[in-house]
Amino acid sequence: MVRDNYRGIGPLAGIEAALKVVRSPVLFVFGGDMPWLSEEIIRSQASDYLEKPADILVARSHGLAEPLHSLYSRRIHPSLVNYIEGGGSNAVIDFYSLAETRYFDLPHTREAQKSLTNINRPEDLLS
Repeated sequence: MVRDNYRGIGPLAGIEAALKVVRSPVLFVFGGDMPWLSEEIIRSQASDYLEKPADILVARSHGLAEPLHSLYSRRIHPSLVNYIEGGGSNAVIDFYSLAETRYFDLPHTREAQKSLTNINRPEDLLS
């Protein structure tokens, strides 16, 4: 576990902190509120990344980017720090234009939709 180096900017800070300490050349980032991740989908996304590496490989579902189900190359860390310290937006997707970003389109299946489900309140478990 690592602490954010930049407080108050949300997931972008978590990605930066993880990239700063990761030893692997690439990091899979997911939301801590996503309890039903799919090993099959993650493996497929990782295979796609290995076949055609990019700075960032973002999962996309129904045309919408899923920044917290994505692969980030460790090499983006310096530019991410510059972006944050330069006052860039807190939205992870706003950083994408500064990196070589590709999209991994998830299948339109129940498993894919469930794997992206966020659980933020007890009633979310009922859906």
